[in-house]
Amino acid sequence: MTMLVDVKSDRRSPVGSSFSDVLNNAVGGAASKLSGAVDGWTDRLNDVASGTGNALDHVSGDVGAKGQAVTAGAAAAVSGKNPLWAALKGAWSGASTGVKATIVAALVAAVLLLVLSPVLLLVFLLSVLVVVAVAKARSAKR
Repeated sequence: MTMLVDVKSDRRSPVGSSFSDVLNNAVGGAASKLSGAVDGWTDRLNDVASGTGNALDHVSGDVGAKGQAVTAGAAAAVSGKNPLWAALKGAWSGASTGVKATIVAALVAAVLLLVLSPVLLLVFLLSVLVVVAVAKARSAKR
């Protein structure tokens, strides 16, 4: 990179010279980062335009469950498929192992509760019936 601040002066102080060097390095670094980003975007657009790349590939990298869900839902909506189902699949694929284990445990607990709740209700009602019968028997003796 050429010097962006090129001041020819005999009266420049060492502080001014250092400042212009720092400014040149900072602007040059920012310009090279921006140039690299633009090159990447151009390559991605060329790939999409030629049909060899997917426009949403860069989004679904390491963005977590929420990003995976949004990306999969958007891709399904664009292709005419069900975005809700695709978003659920995307969220599941982006979730960590701990989150997946927690979801499976919660579903198993819900199924067990649904299966056992009529039995628990029956036990509760029978215990209430026994308590009422004992209370009536005790009150009849007095």
